[in-house]
Amino acid sequence: MTDLIINYLKRNKQRSTAKRNYSKLLDKSRLPSPSNFYSTYGFRLRGSNGWQMVNCPFHDDTRPSMGINRAHGGFKCHACGVSGDMIGFYMQYHQADFKTACNALNIAKG
Repeated sequence: MTDLIINYLKRNKQRSTAKRNYSKLLDKSRLPSPSNFYSTYGFRLRGSNGWQMVNCPFHDDTRPSMGINRAHGGFKCHACGVSGDMIGFYMQYHQADFKTACNALNIAKG
C-alpha cells in the first residue's frame, strides 16, 4: 500500500512540474485587453474594472448569469458553473485544447 501511495505522489509531482515548465513558455502579457477579447464574442464590457453580468454563451440563457471581470478577464457563470480566464473561455467556446488556445491567442513564446 505504501508503494502505491509513493508512486502516486511521484506521478503527481511530475505532472505539476510539467505544468510549471509549460507556463514559463507563455507570455500572458500578450493577451488582449478583456474588453477587446470579449467584444469578439459579442459582449460589450463597459467601465474599467469590476464585474459585469452578461448572457452565458455555454447554455440557453434568457437572463444575464455570467459575470466577466473587466480588469483581469476572468469569467464565472452562476447558472451552469463554467469559469476560468480568457484562455479557458477560448478553450470552452471553441472546444479547443490548451495548446491550440495559446497558439490562437498568440501567447506562446518562441
